[in-house]
Amino acid sequence: MTDHLRGRRRGLQPRSLQARFLVGTVLVVLVVMAGVIVVVEQRQHAAIVDEVLRRGEVIARDLAAISSGSLLLYNFTALEQNVARVGASDDVVYAMVLDAEGAVAAHSQNAGLVGAPLAGAVDRRAAGAESLLVQEAPRSRGRAAVYDFAVPVLVSAQKWGTVRVGLSKRRMEAQISRTRWELAGLSAVTLLLGGLVAALVARRIARPVRQLAAGVEAISRGELHQRIAPSGFDEIGQLAVAFNDMAAQLLQQRGDLESTHTELRRRFAELADLKSYTDSVFGSLASGVVTLDLDGRVATLNPAAEMLTGLFAGEVIGRYATEVFVHTPEIGETLLETLGSRRGTTNLSLTLRRLNGSTLPVEMSTAPLRGVEGKDLGVVGVFGDVTVVRELEAQLRRSDRLAALGTLAAGLAHEIKNPLTSLRTFTRHLSRKFDDAGFRQSFQEVVPRELERIDEIVEQLLDLARPSRLHLQPVAVRVLLDRVLDLYTHQLESRQIVVGREYARAVPAVPADPDLLYRAFVNLVANALEAMEPGGRLTVRTGWHHGPDPFGAVPRGRMARRLRIEIEDTGCGISTLDADKVFDPFFTTKAGGTGLGLALTHKIVEDHGGTISFRSAPGRGTTFRILLPLLSERATEPGDA
Repeated sequence: MTDHLRGRRRGLQPRSLQARFLVGTVLVVLVVMAGVIVVVEQRQHAAIVDEVLRRGEVIARDLAAISSGSLLLYNFTALEQNVARVGASDDVVYAMVLDAEGAVAAHSQNAGLVGAPLAGAVDRRAAGAESLLVQEAPRSRGRAAVYDFAVPVLVSAQKWGTVRVGLSKRRMEAQISRTRWELAGLSAVTLLLGGLVAALVARRIARPVRQLAAGVEAISRGELHQRIAPSGFDEIGQLAVAFNDMAAQLLQQRGDLESTHTELRRRFAELADLKSYTDSVFGSLASGVVTLDLDGRVATLNPAAEMLTGLFAGEVIGRYATEVFVHTPEIGETLLETLGSRRGTTNLSLTLRRLNGSTLPVEMSTAPLRGVEGKDLGVVGVFGDVTVVRELEAQLRRSDRLAALGTLAAGLAHEIKNPLTSLRTFTRHLSRKFDDAGFRQSFQEVVPRELERIDEIVEQLLDLARPSRLHLQPVAVRVLLDRVLDLYTHQLESRQIVVGREYARAVPAVPADPDLLYRAFVNLVANALEAMEPGGRLTVRTGWHHGPDPFGAVPRGRMARRLRIEIEDTGCGISTLDADKVFDPFFTTKAGGTGLGLALTHKIVEDHGGTISFRSAPGRGTTFRILLPLLSERATEPGDA
């Protein structure tokens, strides 16, 4: 039903340009004439009404002026004459004079009303008028509408009565009606002449436009050799010239497009070959490659990545990375972090968990993916299987442990051999020199001391080998360092060593075993004091550390906030040849040292989830740095005791 109505509506609309121009012109003229008629009619109506009102006011005021003396002297005869004379004027329906009480003193039409008050609403308002009052009296049967003019009769600023004049609206309405008919006739003549002129102009315009339309239709069919002869130098002629130029340019551009199309087809074939080559390289890579678009959805997944992850490209492309790598969320988080920060990561060690539950050690690198002119396209991640590398590293660690065990055994044998030699010497001479008091005195002094030394070495080895049982509690590192410095107060003062305390503000407590951490600090301060000459400087610092350790102690890929403790001395420093053996058991450069202090310190720091490193320059001193996790981070690390 709706389509039918729309079809009928379209059928009623003019289709040709000539008809549209004619209808549009007639409508414009009609609207303009309607506006002119409305404006002129309103102005004529206002002028006629204003003229009637001025005339009624003049008649009422004249009657009031000539009736004031007669009303003052109660000369009713003169009043009757005055209202009769006014009532005889054109368009005057009635004229009357009211006394001060509102009663009729003289009436031009009905003498029987003299002496009686009028009770109508219009009459009451007129009788009480204090100035000129114009009212429209209700239309009565057989009589046209009337304007009622009421003017008070004032004598010495005192009201003595009221004059009323009724002016008929019949002639005014007839004049207004005549004006409307004249305007309507003028509009009809204007519409007729405008329609004829519009038809002539539309006919002159439509003929060349139809020729242009036919030419455009032919061009749309591909006939680009169309030409139109200009009919003059007006806009239609210029349009014909422009059409001819357009047709010529289109013909030339079609030839250019055909040449360009041929070239594009050739280049497209080259691009297809290049894409095929790139896809072959992409599919032949041994490393897994995954790309994300700017929304974080998987865009590509090469066969190596499918094999490593156990996923299929057809199932995961278009899905969010966090949803695809739900079993190994580190991969999705790293890719999205690179996508957000536009900074890549390299050689990040991860454990890839497959759908079947198996795991695989991988190393992953990410980088922003950019196209032509540096436009961001997404992010690319490359990860490879490092199982063989990890096995080689494990073998290397086993070799290192065996080498360290050999070094440890050699050091242990060296450290225990000296006390055992003394014990063996005394035991050989025990039976022969037992009666010698001096021998027994030496035996009682040397043997227990050497046994205690062996016991101390064995105890330190046990501390170094067995797992620590940490009793963690919040520890204020600043207080612990002050305790260590107080322990060496006498030595510091006697050797005139200056102590610098550089503690950062608002450093929170760390979860630690206070006794073990105290022991680690004591070892570091003791080593610093032994390395310095009198008059040196010992500096103890605490502060914050963000990101990887500049000494290379923080494991790769870990970026966290840590508490930093530094103990710096101005001693002789550590040579580059000894730098790799500083934390090895039984390695020492001190006479009479066991070489277990720094090894125990290293173990204590690692048991607390921290790292220890150093930097040193021969002749300039050494700085040991300890990084410890805060409470919130330490609580999430596995293996806490």
